[in-house]
Amino acid sequence: MRWAIEEAFQAAKNECGLDQYEVRRYTGWMRHITLAMLAHAFLAVMAVMAADAAAKGAAETVPASRPSPWQKFGGSWQLATHPSPFTNTSSAHAH
Repeated sequence: MRWAIEEAFQAAKNECGLDQYEVRRYTGWMRHITLAMLAHAFLAVMAVMAADAAAKGAAETVPASRPSPWQKFGGSWQLATHPSPFTNTSSAHAH
């Protein structure tokens, strides 16, 4: 049980910046920790939902209207660095 908790905290540190706070008061620290843990819980639920959808075959039948910019690489979530297919890479002032 303790190992699972340690892994969860390490994942929250890597994925959501749980250990990247620089605050002076308890209130600021509590807000940072609360938001980081909420973000980690959201990502965990989304990963489970994606796995369930893939297992049921829903991923092939229901196309996403817009792909998520977050991708899971090696056990942690990262913001994709490649440009989105919905953004125009050409210059807007070319015309």
